[in-house]
Amino acid sequence: MIPRYSDHAANERTFLAWVRTALAMVAFGAVLAKFNLFLRLTVAQNLSESGNTHQATAVLGITFVTLGIALFLLSYRRFCRTRKEIRDETLHTPERPVMELITTIALAGLGITVLIALIKELSF
Repeated sequence: MIPRYSDHAANERTFLAWVRTALAMVAFGAVLAKFNLFLRLTVAQNLSESGNTHQATAVLGITFVTLGIALFLLSYRRFCRTRKEIRDETLHTPERPVMELITTIALAGLGITVLIALIKELSF
């Protein structure tokens, strides 16, 4: 049996949860970018609006994808560090959960920005 198997399994489950979150961010960013293409085609056919708000959708999509990729890398780094600490029995708890705080603030900020962009799009 692997020494401290339950700790390693918990570390792997945590890593996979972060990977799912990162994947969701990348997928949502791709959807926003595709939505931007749809808006551009719609505006080009109607020729009634400027594309300023549509550019914001593309920027949001790229931002989500970029943050998702960064989260992939950070979660792998954290997984490896925790695995080494479990193996060496030098576990320590960080004073502040930096990765969680940054992710929460980034997602909340981007969510609010998406909400504002959608409200602007719906208020003709």
